[in-house]
Amino acid sequence: MAKARACLAKASKSLTGKIGSPEFIITFPSMPDDIIVVECKADAKHHESESGDNPVGFAADGALHYSAFLSQEYNVISIAVSGSSKDKLKVSSFYQKMGKLEVIPSKPDLLGIFSYITQFKGETQAQSIESAEITKTAIELNKELNDYSIVEYERCTLVSAILLALQNAAFKASYKEQAYKVQAKTKLHLPTPERLADFIVISINNVLKDADIDGERVASMIGEYEKIKNHSIAKSPLIKKKKASGQQDNYVLRDIAERLEKTVLPLITLGDKGYDVLGRFYREFIRYAGTDKKTGLVLTPQHITEFFCDVVNLNVNDVVFDSCCGSGGFLISAMKHMLEIAGPDQKKRRAIKENQLVGIERRTDMFTFACSNMMMSGDGKSHIYQGDSFAAEIVNKVRGFKPTVAFLNPPYDVGEDGQLEFIENALNCLQPGGRCAAIVQMSCVTSAGARAVTVRERLLASHTLTGVFSMPDDLFHPVGVITCIMTFEAHKPNPKGYKTFFGYFKDDGFVKTKHMGRVNKGSWDKIRETWLDAYVNREKISGLTVLQSVSAADEWCAEAYMETDYSKITQQDFMKAVRDYAIHKLVLETL
Repeated sequence: MAKARACLAKASKSLTGKIGSPEFIITFPSMPDDIIVVECKADAKHHESESGDNPVGFAADGALHYSAFLSQEYNVISIAVSGSSKDKLKVSSFYQKMGKLEVIPSKPDLLGIFSYITQFKGETQAQSIESAEITKTAIELNKELNDYSIVEYERCTLVSAILLALQNAAFKASYKEQAYKVQAKTKLHLPTPERLADFIVISINNVLKDADIDGERVASMIGEYEKIKNHSIAKSPLIKKKKASGQQDNYVLRDIAERLEKTVLPLITLGDKGYDVLGRFYREFIRYAGTDKKTGLVLTPQHITEFFCDVVNLNVNDVVFDSCCGSGGFLISAMKHMLEIAGPDQKKRRAIKENQLVGIERRTDMFTFACSNMMMSGDGKSHIYQGDSFAAEIVNKVRGFKPTVAFLNPPYDVGEDGQLEFIENALNCLQPGGRCAAIVQMSCVTSAGARAVTVRERLLASHTLTGVFSMPDDLFHPVGVITCIMTFEAHKPNPKGYKTFFGYFKDDGFVKTKHMGRVNKGSWDKIRETWLDAYVNREKISGLTVLQSVSAADEWCAEAYMETDYSKITQQDFMKAVRDYAIHKLVLETL
């Protein structure tokens, strides 16, 4: 905001040379060169002057006045609103590019912030901003629940439950009243968290039944959500908050529901692509609350799950299988990708949702989250099974769908050989020629351990290793884990002398931003295109890609085969490499 204040230092509407003060200024950390300014008038008669040069008396004049100053350093969306009732409201909006005099007017409609950004900056920018806001909300809510000593996996269940309950009209209309009762004698409001918890579970049950979810899945999900009723957050009318003296009235469930209703539900936008804000918030919240390296649960960022669809050239007839589906991120990205290709073909869209998405999840809580996630992303009938991915009964069910594509991020607590066995198991479920993409710990492709090498031997004996991509070091922030993506063609043994594609894909254009995690700075689309072109065309690009024939005992990573351009190595690069190596050795010694 310092840059904005500098622009407005002499922008008073009365032209006195003092600081100008618009009604509202909106900035975005992920778009530092863009700003929104809003000017308001209570009377619609004072919306816009004929001459346009009366910023004191008219809203539109004032908005353009501030835009003229701010455009020295920003691309400016200026909005003028006048009138005190909805039926008499007048709206004008304009766009002025940085350093330009031209002002582009828009339709006289009052839109949401992201709609304005879409209109003037394009859908990609709008989605980037929307994602950043969703991430910020997810992080803040996680911190708030932590203040009430609610552990990570319980937060996921709680937020998942309330998001589902808010889909029920009766719950949305009356949850606040269910949060208290009035004491007859004193007329005081007494918290009733237990009653609200009951109402949440009842509402979820109604939502699931209205969505025509099968009875077995409903029973499993309700069994998970019933745990809320036994949690301390729903048991006592008083609750302790960290760093607060004494206890306070327990309205936590009500307050979470209100926060989600006000900050998440309004973000829902309807576009041609069904841009699903609710589902994205849910996935982002689970990523921060549910990610736990100790238990092997590290959830894949959305831009990577979408990248997988491009890597395997996912088509509208593919059947996608995820053998450890977690919160369902891969299945959701696959569903949306295929639905986009299907377009208005309702028969095909129904087939995709009902027959072409298959998942397995061992953990009961994550199974529930996956089912909820699919519902909030537009589908509830996918074939997601709870159980062991290696169990013969489940494997036979999966094979019955004849999957052609496997996406997976196996649990990391099973070790290198365990992660590789998850890939092997998924490949064995695919049809001949099927494509598999998996993201695993880098140690899976570099380990010289006997067990890891043995599994790699089996993989090459039965399937073709088409590619390995070294991914950004902080891809899974806030969890520190170094990963790579492996791609295979199923049931075609790796040909002798075949050269696998290796990509050094360490920069995806995302930057760690305070309070918002990793944020796309706008270059991801171009980077993704470069990566895909190189992979599809098997191009050798200095410093980025290399083609190399490998055996099971070799390292399967670009770093092992790329030529180093020593002229580009700095002292900082050297120090970082030494530090990383020292940390790596220390970690190995403590295992």
